[in-house]
Amino acid sequence: MPRRWRGAAAPAAAVVLALLASGACGPSAPLPTPAPPPVPAAPAAPGVEPSLPPIPPRDEPLSLSVVYPPAGARIATRDSNFIFGSTNTGRARLLINGQPVAVAPNGAFLAFLPVPPDGVYVLEATAGAQTARLEHAVVPPAPDPPPRGAEIQARSITPRGAWAALPGERIDVSFRGTAGGQAWLVLPDGTRVPLLELRSGPRQEPSVDPIARPAEVTPGWAEYRGYFAARPLRAADAQLETPIIGSLDSTQGGPGATTTRRGGAAPARIELIVGNDTTRAPLPLNLAIVDPARPPVGIARDPGPPGQTDMVVVARPAPGATSHFFWPNGTELTLTGQRGGELRVRLGRALDAWVPVGEVRLEPPGTPPPVTLVGNVRIAHNPAYLEVLFPVTRRVPLHVEEGERRVDILLYGAVSATDRIRLGPFDPFLDRAEWSQEQDSVYRFTLYLGAQPWGWDASWTDAGLAVRIRRPPTVDANAPLDGLLVVVDPGHGGSERGARGPTALAEADANLAVALALRDALQRAGARVIMTREEDVTVPLYARTYAAESAGAHLLVSVHHDAFPDGVNPFRNYGTGVYYFHPHSAEFARQVQRELQRATGLRDLGIVRASLALARPRWLPAVLTEGMFMMVPQQEAALRSPAMQRRLGEAIARGMEAFVLRNAIVR
Repeated sequence: MPRRWRGAAAPAAAVVLALLASGACGPSAPLPTPAPPPVPAAPAAPGVEPSLPPIPPRDEPLSLSVVYPPAGARIATRDSNFIFGSTNTGRARLLINGQPVAVAPNGAFLAFLPVPPDGVYVLEATAGAQTARLEHAVVPPAPDPPPRGAEIQARSITPRGAWAALPGERIDVSFRGTAGGQAWLVLPDGTRVPLLELRSGPRQEPSVDPIARPAEVTPGWAEYRGYFAARPLRAADAQLETPIIGSLDSTQGGPGATTTRRGGAAPARIELIVGNDTTRAPLPLNLAIVDPARPPVGIARDPGPPGQTDMVVVARPAPGATSHFFWPNGTELTLTGQRGGELRVRLGRALDAWVPVGEVRLEPPGTPPPVTLVGNVRIAHNPAYLEVLFPVTRRVPLHVEEGERRVDILLYGAVSATDRIRLGPFDPFLDRAEWSQEQDSVYRFTLYLGAQPWGWDASWTDAGLAVRIRRPPTVDANAPLDGLLVVVDPGHGGSERGARGPTALAEADANLAVALALRDALQRAGARVIMTREEDVTVPLYARTYAAESAGAHLLVSVHHDAFPDGVNPFRNYGTGVYYFHPHSAEFARQVQRELQRATGLRDLGIVRASLALARPRWLPAVLTEGMFMMVPQQEAALRSPAMQRRLGEAIARGMEAFVLRNAIVR
């Protein structure tokens, strides 16, 4: 059940006012020390943990319900998967497709079983004289039928859609077709590009935690791959999307256009010969060519509504890859390619980034690519941060790298004219600053600091680029959270229910209960708390991070509980984990994970760097917790317990306190 990160729109002003209104302040008090978990004993059944409360018994009339997978759902695996739901009574004995399945005292069940070949789970239960039967059908992925003669799987053909590339750039081509053949890409001028078979014979589907039988095999298919030098191509399908940069015209106007034009380009096709049988399929690709001497220029713009966005465009090192660059609105981009919904941005001789098409506004054709000199740099001292001011004439892309008491600021398309760096008055947070010219167009500015940065941010001003490096807060050694502003985010809510457990407890409700317990623990420790929600309402995703950054919060924690994707054995893999993204949040994640794992006694899944929206704020340390797994009966039952909710909330608060003591300025 993969997690979804979506939120419905809400009036920004109302959201922010509601968030700020929920702040509170209370007298400082020490956080309670956790009681040691019970002495471990052998679990009575898979998924039973002695460190968690026993499941309260339930004895209602026997009835069968399946929470996951939902009836009629398309699942992602066809060898083995989990199924969970309820019998309504802990006295039930349950068979699923003839296999005994343990039933928890409250009637919940979780099993990891072979997926029925026909997709029908047959559940049969008894409880004393009561009986119940349920046929529950799902749709597993259908295996590919063996090919009949020469066949090309049209949906497997890549590339497809709207592309743009530089002249002669390598374009990889692949498709899946009948094994043992000869294949070519046939270009419009008749040039035949060989596509080589990479594997043949039986093809085994990948499986996760297979049991009972191996994954089904589909004989007779193979992967064919090759490449060609980029040239204008137009798909045979006139409905196929065209690229927004480059030219599809190979004969008119030259390749320097920033918009596509019809005429000139023609379709390519794939040809496969197996024995005496030949088949062909069109290459579903509109490929435009970008003139490297006059590349188009775009402006980064976050299209989100005010109050629900950070006004930053996120760029990636490859199409579909994870977040890496964070560019404030107004950053100027030199565009050299397109892959469907993403545009390629040139940063250096051998460095590119990719941004969503919808977050770039094209400038008029002929706009010069952004290149700038960097003049004398000045560092301004603010009680909450250092502000590094770069005088530049163009708003070139940038990247901020955090190190050990060090921050590097890279400007792409920039050349140094920096004669002086004005460091300002003595400041224990700043040791020194240096610049270097890494490449002919990559400028690096390095700050050596007296402490780890608490966060950073960047923005464009009329005078150039301003990068702020946040100072650690100063705290009381005896009450480290006293006076700090903390944003607590109960994940999901309203229309976004998140994961669910066997007795249908929604993750959104479990998150809120733990988050409220965390709020109470923080307020007892003297912290000021902003809750992104205090009831079951929908809060847009980026309104949550905006609330934290705009309020100047010191810490952000987003409370979640986890679920597995199809095919993962939950009994082998559940545990407790914490997610972070920026280096200034890593120790925060480590301390919270340490306390959460102690509180739950579950397997330590460690900390994970991941590009999750609630873990990505740049201005403050932020983490996302995954305390338990909703689908495991004992863990779902524990999340209904007020005592367990308090235990989890207090554990997160202790992790915050430990982080602050290690990373803030302690007096």
